[in-house]
Amino acid sequence: MTYSPRIPPASAGLIALALPLPAIAQQAGPEVDFYGHLNLGIINVDRGDGSNTTLTDNDNSNSRVGVIYTQALQGGSEFRLHFETALGFTGSSSINGADDGLEQNYRRTEIRKFEAIYQSPTFGTVSFGQGSIATDSTAEADFSGTSVIAYSSLQDQAGSQVFQLAGGGASAFDIGDAFSAFDGGRRFRIRYDTPAFAGFSLAVSAGEEVLARGNDDEFYDIGLTYNQDYGAYQVAARTGLSIRDSDEELLLGSVAILHEATGLNLAVATGRQQEGDAGYVYVKGGIKRDWIAAGETRISVDYYSGEDFGVTGSDSQSVGLAVVQMVDAWNTELYASYRTFEFDDTGADLLDQDVTFVGARWRF
Repeated sequence: MTYSPRIPPASAGLIALALPLPAIAQQAGPEVDFYGHLNLGIINVDRGDGSNTTLTDNDNSNSRVGVIYTQALQGGSEFRLHFETALGFTGSSSINGADDGLEQNYRRTEIRKFEAIYQSPTFGTVSFGQGSIATDSTAEADFSGTSVIAYSSLQDQAGSQVFQLAGGGASAFDIGDAFSAFDGGRRFRIRYDTPAFAGFSLAVSAGEEVLARGNDDEFYDIGLTYNQDYGAYQVAARTGLSIRDSDEELLLGSVAILHEATGLNLAVATGRQQEGDAGYVYVKGGIKRDWIAAGETRISVDYYSGEDFGVTGSDSQSVGLAVVQMVDAWNTELYASYRTFEFDDTGADLLDQDVTFVGARWRF
């Protein structure tokens, strides 16, 4: 939804003071855009010694609402205020088989974005406030269209599910301990993005965790992105380095390619701890075509292989199948997935976990 309210002179003056002088002049009235989506599904987790099924929010892309205030400025520049928050529903990464009821429990950590942004076609973009650090989405280059239910951050689907011992009882490890993409997230930060040049753009950010109580870790990130078309092919690549206050350094990246005529696509992501041994490779292949009138059909198969998560010498593996059906008339994606999680911690025999998820994301 979009409308153009009259901006009060006092507010316009405050905005002008915050911007470089050449960009002060406004070109047109501001726009305010409201958006959001609901993304609920039914998840079944088979831990090897039993299973549980529940209704949950899908943490691959949790339910959220947002608003963007945009003021056009001189020379093609613009100023934006952006607020976005999750709705606080029980998420798929938090359920564990013991307390799986779908509840609404809003906390301040649900705030995803609360930032001011100045964007210039020649200078670049400066963002200040709660928002994406420079390595956010670095491990997520992907043209498959199935990321709503399958992407490199596997822990978002069932991260709190505990691996069970073959002899009975729970182990000390859950899926979140054994799988990670090292992808950056959102923090209170200042960030600068260069304009795109020959498909390349560089981002740097420095920030701090301010929403989680008892955590004031600092984050320093640099990320390089590349997006380019080569005839019938689209190519996207990401790489980044994240340095965290906990003396952790993470190097990560991803690359994806799409053949537009056939819809065939391939994505690869990888990452490694610089001050540790944990690392992974994620590979995803897919196809998307307009097979039915309702909208595009998307299918993908992926494989994850990790090592030294949780304990040195461990081995993490996962195979997943995902199907997403677009229903254009309803602004909705219907999806279903099946995934196996295997973890060998070298000290005990752990049972595999199988996760089935069906649901829908409705955008508004």
